[in-house]
Amino acid sequence: MFFSVSMEVKVAMMGKERKVMLKDDATGEDLLNALKLLPDGVLIINDDNPIPYTSKLKNGDRIKIIRVASGG
Repeated sequence: MFFSVSMEVKVAMMGKERKVMLKDDATGEDLLNALKLLPDGVLIINDDNPIPYTSKLKNGDRIKIIRVASGG
């Protein structure tokens, strides 16, 4: 029998921090989906480094989400 183990990551965004529960093989994209954010408008920072949306997250990761704005 297979059980999916959940993991918890801490997410800081716009001066607030929250805990998010994800499946054990979650990626940055899964995190954005859980937060209802579009990948085009944000950067995901893990351990002070930007990471691709396809990067696997680990239990206990501390993630920063930075909204990106551009103008013309």
